Amino acid sequence: MLRGISNAASALKAQQLKLDITANNVANLNSTAFKKKEVQFKDLLYQDIAKRGNAVLPGTEKPVTAGTGTAMSAIRTDTRDGLLQTTGRELDFAIIGPGYFCVLMPDGTEAYTRAGEFQRDREGYLVTPQGYRVQFPQLPAEEQELRISEDGIITATTPTGEVTILGQVMLAYFNNPAGLVHLGGNLYAASPASGAPQIAQPGPHTRIKQFALESANVDLVSEMTNMILSQRNFSLNARALQTLDEMLQTANNIRR
Repeated sequence: MLRGISNAASALKAQQLKLDITANNVANLNSTAFKKKEVQFKDLLYQDIAKRGNAVLPGTEKPVTAGTGTAMSAIRTDTRDGLLQTTGRELDFAIIGPGYFCVLMPDGTEAYTRAGEFQRDREGYLVTPQGYRVQFPQLPAEEQELRISEDGIITATTPTGEVTILGQVMLAYFNNPAGLVHLGGNLYAASPASGAPQIAQPGPHTRIKQFALESANVDLVSEMTNMILSQRNFSLNARALQTLDEMLQTANNIRR
């Protein structure tokens, strides 16, 4: 009975976490380039509670085991691309395929983002909405028309039609993007799980799309389905916990 109470309590905790993650996914439905999270569960240790005969090997016994509940094993990041949303804004960029823009943080470290909604600072550099400088070549005066090709070549066209090549956009690639550490504000940091960044220009499987942003890869229908299932699972385990508690009270009152 006590084992059952512990099992139901562990399930309540696990389903509460899943509901929290699902709610966070729904809350970030409109966050640029947001990658949804998925909770993965594992069963806990098993305990021997009895012995029974083994029909395959007569004379031997096989243990009868009972589980001790469930727990979260990992929170997985879905790194698949979101849909492209055309904005028509010159300084909006979306990455199609793997890769991240490199961002210089105030402490000198590098962060990484796929949210390409940038602005131009007074010195002609691109910055994130938080004001962090993006690792882009310095841009010319605003009256020049800025273009970035799909392979990352930046050009500027003057009002007279003169075209100047400004440089090459470099992206950061990771062996395991799901291992990146979330910093908030659509920013990530490298970790031992993600591996060190490999800086390279957009390759055959990566393209940069100007005048567009990547949407969150959250499917609202799937998230609402997950929320309903988690809520029902939570309710069933709460009912099981209540029933086990009533049984325990009955057992404690037998001697009275």
